[in-house]
Amino acid sequence: MRAVHKRYLREFIPAMSAYVLLVLLYGVLMPRTEGMLWRIVLALLPLLPIVLVIRAIVRVIRDQDELERRIDLEAIAIAAMSTGFGYFSFGFLLNAGIGQKVTPADVAIWVMPCLFGTFGLAKLLVARRYRSHE
Repeated sequence: MRAVHKRYLREFIPAMSAYVLLVLLYGVLMPRTEGMLWRIVLALLPLLPIVLVIRAIVRVIRDQDELERRIDLEAIAIAAMSTGFGYFSFGFLLNAGIGQKVTPADVAIWVMPCLFGTFGLAKLLVARRYRSHE
């Protein structure tokens, strides 16, 4: 593993672990929290480690070689368009009365995890395609 990827893991794993812990804390404390200011703080707290995750992703992409950067760029494009298309389609289906009714918060909170997950899958597929052309 190259140094750039080791650094990425050193930055990504603690930030993502902190995110998971803060989301769990949010889930436990939010129903018990009364004051508006504390509810806002509690709601925004999980975003802090996500900023660090985004920073780690940008840094690793910036510091990779050209082929790795190209793979990531294609994977990001596929992930962004797929996630956007999926949520766009989901919105049309909900407006048509098809499917279970969900709140906007239930939909919005899953956009970033879906984007990250789709990026991971797209990166595997794009990298495999480039390996098969070698």
